[in-house]
Amino acid sequence: MKFYIQANNPKVLKEYNAEDESIADAMETIFPLYTESATLMWNHISIPLSYKYDISYMLDDVLELLESFMQAKNGKRIIHWLPDTFRSDWEIVWEDGQMEINSYWESVAGSLENLLNANARINLKITEFMAEWKQIFHIVLCALKENGYTERKIFSMEKLEKQYEAITKSGLLYQG
Repeated sequence: MKFYIQANNPKVLKEYNAEDESIADAMETIFPLYTESATLMWNHISIPLSYKYDISYMLDDVLELLESFMQAKNGKRIIHWLPDTFRSDWEIVWEDGQMEINSYWESVAGSLENLLNANARINLKITEFMAEWKQIFHIVLCALKENGYTERKIFSMEKLEKQYEAITKSGLLYQG
């Protein structure tokens, strides 16, 4: 498979910040900088994703993309990933359960941009793409709840929980 995510086992701090209002803010509070990163595999190229910064910045866009898949059988969406260590643009087109991602990589941890741009396209089933995010969602939800964050305080937590429950199978590395 040309796209999958290894969630790994990040350390979670025992922290709570009453001023946190978004999942991104809370994730920056509860995940330390130096802990295991998730690994996104893109055309056999490993890209580290920090929970504290990369995933925290990406999560809202991922949730919106998954909602788009559920709302429309066909569509197109462009995502501008903004983390400094995962600065990329993805043009995503989907139709009849399949999706294609055409990407342009500007800045990635490990200076992998040239290699990634030479392997910029991926095609896969929408259900496979969604499944790859399930374990990430699980880790984030557990960490948030473990630290006392609730849907009442962090509004998009409810959206994250619903998307997690809507994904019916686990990613490639977490099946069975």
